[in-house]
Amino acid sequence: MSGKRAVFFWAALLGMIISGLNGTAFAGGERAAIFRDGQRLVEAYPEAGFSLKEADDGLYVAGEAGSFLFSPWEGCPKALPDDPADAPLCAMLAQPYPVGDGGRYPAPGVDPGRVRNEAFLKALYGKDAVDVEKGLESVAFLGEVWKFSARHGAAEALRRVAATLETAAAHDPKLKAYILPGGGTYFWRKIKDSPRLSAHSFGICIDLNIEKGLYWLWHPSAGTVAKTRRDYPQAIVDAFEAEGFIWGGKWHSFDFMHFEYRPELVGRGGKAASR
Repeated sequence: MSGKRAVFFWAALLGMIISGLNGTAFAGGERAAIFRDGQRLVEAYPEAGFSLKEADDGLYVAGEAGSFLFSPWEGCPKALPDDPADAPLCAMLAQPYPVGDGGRYPAPGVDPGRVRNEAFLKALYGKDAVDVEKGLESVAFLGEVWKFSARHGAAEALRRVAATLETAAAHDPKLKAYILPGGGTYFWRKIKDSPRLSAHSFGICIDLNIEKGLYWLWHPSAGTVAKTRRDYPQAIVDAFEAEGFIWGGKWHSFDFMHFEYRPELVGRGGKAASR
């Protein structure tokens, strides 16, 4: 082999080795991220007894209630299936939820927490209306009483929110106009024009005063939405987020009245979820 050809040969071989090492490092980093997010989901619901299980096709969240694909090894799919309720569990965490001041109106398609795996929620809160209702209990909420799921700390979290808002409203009475009358909690139903169940079906959501709660199908004006989002009391949002709830006001498909117990996105009991 001539000197020039030898140089080309060894340079090509070195390039292949480096490329292989980089690919291995990338795959290792991707897998570590999948495990990290999967563990975050498991830790959000300790009562469920889930653990992470490796399989040829990906990482699973598994327990007595069932086994659910968290993510394929190649990473969380960028495109959702035709029915988002069938998406792998990683899709529920794919968009980071912005705790605190939400900033500007989210871009189209930015709806953190709006993707829900229906089979997973059924495993957590009940497979049908009868099963869900067995887990409901009454929660006193600023003079009203609402049914909420006692499973996985949801009802206790709502009680802590109520106590925080009672104190806040005593110092700022204007807050009550945004809270009361409440719009509802548990209601087993499908989302309008969709085969999917509403998250209200699982007793993990509360709608506050509908008159103060813009909804994307009712109020399409982006200018109105941006102003209302700025004017919505941050004290209310903070009280819910501190206890594991997300706010529909941080979705592009906005729902200002809507607060939903999703500790995998914002932490549980005041402890922010790490990412």
